[in-house]
Amino acid sequence: MNNKYFKKDKTIKTLVIILEFLLLFLIIYLISLPFYPELRYILKAKAENNAKELKQVTTQVEDLKREFPVSEFSVSPDRLIIPKIGVNAPIIKSEDGELALSKGAWLLPEGSTPDKGGNTIITGHRFRYLPPNNLTFYLFHKLEVGDIFSLIWEEKDYYYQVKEIKIVEASDSSPHDKSDKAILTMYTCHPIYSTEKRLVIISEPITNTNIENTSIEWQAIEID
Repeated sequence: MNNKYFKKDKTIKTLVIILEFLLLFLIIYLISLPFYPELRYILKAKAENNAKELKQVTTQVEDLKREFPVSEFSVSPDRLIIPKIGVNAPIIKSEDGELALSKGAWLLPEGSTPDKGGNTIITGHRFRYLPPNNLTFYLFHKLEVGDIFSLIWEEKDYYYQVKEIKIVEASDSSPHDKSDKAILTMYTCHPIYSTEKRLVIISEPITNTNIENTSIEWQAIEID
């Protein structure tokens, strides 16, 4: 008899908990509903701006590629191009970091490469030559979340969007961490003229397709 009442009581408590969650969800939904059009507008505008910026960066990259002198290709045909801050540097694959950094941006051997996914790691000098110089990350601090740039790897263009910016201690090894998804981690010394910390920028691959899909998704749920 006691077991019967115990099971019944337990069932009632479970139903009450479920009803509480449903009620909470309903309250949150009703509170957020008036803000939905504004949120939809912001996200839709962001998707459209991303598409516009990607098109602009693509055009800039194509123009720069036509201007590459032959001497640049002799250093490396792989390039890191960040139009916003004037970076147009050869990507150097080497076990010798100092040698690589003297020629451009260093692709760290413990990282991945754009075609393989995972964490591709690139670093560059913040200040080496008289600024402005296309080989250094002098204006790295001007990059913002959402900025788009390009990387040429084995004659293929890859486009990335900045997702995270952080400052870490020089001894922090987290920028070298493995990743299950494709990311590009770039870092340089911070602040300028100091090696005390590292300015780290983490980006993810971006394509015309996923930008267009984002825009279409928000257009599809538009309320008249």
